[in-house]
Amino acid sequence: MSSLSAKTNYGSVPSIDNESSNTTTDGAAGECDGRRWVGEKRPTRQSAWTAAPLLLGLVFLATLLTTRPQPFPTLLKSSMNDAAHDEDTALFYEDQLLDHVDTSGSDEVWKHRYYKSTEYFRGPGSPIFLVVGGEGALNNGMLYPFVTQHLAKRFGAAVVQPEHRFYGPYQPIPFGEASTSQLLKLLTPEQAMQDMLRLVTVHMHEKGQDFEGCPPDRSDPDYCPLITIGASYPGFLSAMFRTVYPDVVDAAYASSAPLLMYAQVSDSDAYYDIVTKAAERSSPGCAHSVRTTLTEVRDMVLEAPSLADAAELVGVCTEGEMFPKSITSQNDLADALVLMAVYGFANYDMGVYPPGPHTSMYKICQAFQDPELDSIDTLKWYFKSQIMANYEEEYDCDMKSVHCNPDDEMAYVKEQYGECFDLRPEMDDSPEPILSEFDGISYDDGFSWNFQTCTDVIFLAGQSQTSMFVPKEATYEDLTKMCQDEFGTDVTPRPWELVDRWHFDDLVGDEVNASRILFTNGMQDMWSGGSYLEDLSDSVLALNFENGAHHSDLTHAGPSEKDTDDIREGHAKITEILGMWIGEIKEGK
Repeated sequence: MSSLSAKTNYGSVPSIDNESSNTTTDGAAGECDGRRWVGEKRPTRQSAWTAAPLLLGLVFLATLLTTRPQPFPTLLKSSMNDAAHDEDTALFYEDQLLDHVDTSGSDEVWKHRYYKSTEYFRGPGSPIFLVVGGEGALNNGMLYPFVTQHLAKRFGAAVVQPEHRFYGPYQPIPFGEASTSQLLKLLTPEQAMQDMLRLVTVHMHEKGQDFEGCPPDRSDPDYCPLITIGASYPGFLSAMFRTVYPDVVDAAYASSAPLLMYAQVSDSDAYYDIVTKAAERSSPGCAHSVRTTLTEVRDMVLEAPSLADAAELVGVCTEGEMFPKSITSQNDLADALVLMAVYGFANYDMGVYPPGPHTSMYKICQAFQDPELDSIDTLKWYFKSQIMANYEEEYDCDMKSVHCNPDDEMAYVKEQYGECFDLRPEMDDSPEPILSEFDGISYDDGFSWNFQTCTDVIFLAGQSQTSMFVPKEATYEDLTKMCQDEFGTDVTPRPWELVDRWHFDDLVGDEVNASRILFTNGMQDMWSGGSYLEDLSDSVLALNFENGAHHSDLTHAGPSEKDTDDIREGHAKITEILGMWIGEIKEGK
């Protein structure tokens, strides 16, 4: 099944919609004990298409959501001394607090999934790398081989990777049962960060656990420095761990972390301007061809005798109930088709590494630039390319532990795209809800991420006159309307709440005076437009990679011979900087 909602590798941010957006949870008011909803409706999934004019940059989602159950690793209760475990074995902390902020009336707990690798851990006195979970399920074990197989080996470190609350199948409140008021309290960066700290600093230091011998006193020679690592939204969280909890977290490594976007101080047009530049770099002339093709498609749709004629012209399914109910005019259809390209190119931008003809960005540019294809044929080719991209994301083909078969991929495309293209999933018009399933449990990561990007993890992404897309301004007014259409009037975006509290718009100012934070950025990545690109002090540093895309230094496949020289040099520099900081921490500096 195709999807307009741009979905990408883990650590990306975020999606205006995703395949699971068809889910509705609009049950009538009812009663339930404990933490479940009582006397109020749960959030209702409205058509996220209303968000399209605004959140064009919300390109997301960690793991493609699908009705197919995904293969999953062994599941164990928490047993940190179990020698049989490996880094892809799921463990559970069964006493994680439901609410870390308001503890006045509840001691409820939930089962928190995480992974660990102690293959190279040298015991007390050695570092602990906390790989921060983010906006997607962790169904395939550890994310970053550079951490588990390179940094951990170099420093004799343990690696712990907790899942972010309300993502994946194991949630504090079962999917679909949390009310809006509960989500407003519980689905926040602060709650997620405190989950992870409680897991690492309390549970894993208990008697019989791996870090039992690591004292809290930094002057003790057995002290185990705690370093957070994350990419994209988890990169933001990694930096926040160091600034918000400096007495607990000793250093942070934040890749493709858009702090300045979340702080509302970066240029909102930079996002798609960078996508345009990356497309042009990948294949000179691409931007002009994309703009020309999309303009021609739009004109032909608008000039068709009727909506049915326009749909038939572009190859969209119209038989029976297959045409999206939310498209009621030719203008709606034209907007939908153009936005598919917007989402798709943003998705391709994050994967434009290593650069070259193998990237999806290059291939899609070549289609748009093919003189043998007219605009309609190019659009149909694009439909198929989106389905192929969805397959690779659905089955986590970029994960080192997952191997995808090209024949299966082509069979998938043939199955999903017959004589016409089913646009309903793109428009939230599918007749049945489409959820992810794992271990027999259904969930919807896109719902959780959309909720976060409608509450306190806010950014705008517009399209400037110089981008290859139709110019469009992004506004908070449009964002508010979209969010309230989807989640109800109790949900209002709070763009400045986090930055006013944590001051990450000025990390070296009097309010924060941060230290030991390393930012890394791929300059082909649209998120670099909202990241720190320069050193702020002698210990708040930035490394930029000209050839890099979205967290190219932290890929799911790990360092390889395919890496460009700047990424190879970056890996060496990252190792050097972390080593210097670990030494300083051990020396009590």
